[in-house]
Amino acid sequence: MRRHLLAFLSACVLAMVPVAVSAAPSEATTTASVAAASAKKVGKCKASMSVSKPRQYSYTTVRVSNVESKANVTTTAHYKTTKTRKSTKASSKGNANLEYYISGATPGKSVTVTVTATKGKKSWACSTSFTPKKK
Repeated sequence: MRRHLLAFLSACVLAMVPVAVSAAPSEATTTASVAAASAKKVGKCKASMSVSKPRQYSYTTVRVSNVESKANVTTTAHYKTTKTRKSTKASSKGNANLEYYISGATPGKSVTVTVTATKGKKSWACSTSFTPKKK
């Protein structure tokens, strides 16, 4: 009887011990890995301003290059209190020009212009800036 009780207690203890089982990756994990691998790759474009220190109430142009032909280009000027967004399509050579009217932007306060361009699964990003001066 003692032997049976000992065997029973051993079986109970073994049943309570967690056992780690190694398994193959699940289908969900594999799908997530494939999705991450095929995510958009971001390339670098080039951006510059036609006038880096424009006077208030004048114009300056964001010049974008090194994107693919006919890519959708979006620029966003980050002023002190607001943002202005402009969009266009790049030329067949992968260039784009977007004109900004400076209006009464704060003189001396640098305005960062972020640029993004996309075409299919490809994308590009860059930035430039300008600093308005008094009229």
